[in-house]
Amino acid sequence: MRNATAVEREEPAGVWHISSVLIQAIPEKRDQVCAAIEQMPSAEIADVPDTEKIIVTLETTSERDIANALTEIQKMDHVITASLIFHQTDTTDLNSIVISDQGDIQPEGTCS
Repeated sequence: MRNATAVEREEPAGVWHISSVLIQAIPEKRDQVCAAIEQMPSAEIADVPDTEKIIVTLETTSERDIANALTEIQKMDHVITASLIFHQTDTTDLNSIVISDQGDIQPEGTCS
């Protein structure tokens, strides 16, 4: 039997990985878990009223960063479960998008 080693896949420039994580924390410690997640540079907590669950959006430049962030959340004190529930890859250059005064999104230079 040969030893298999993990091969890191190189991500192309300009690729964004957007994902969502569903977290269940000990109810009395929810605020502490949210405070810890807010310290993560790639994470944003979605405002979901009237639920004990926490939904976090991750914006990263690689799948490896998603896995690392998910592992970090799973290892946090007071976290019961953390599961990846959505993942999308996007190649849109977010710096080249302009929102026109009509509210629609257009490529840079075509704002009406």
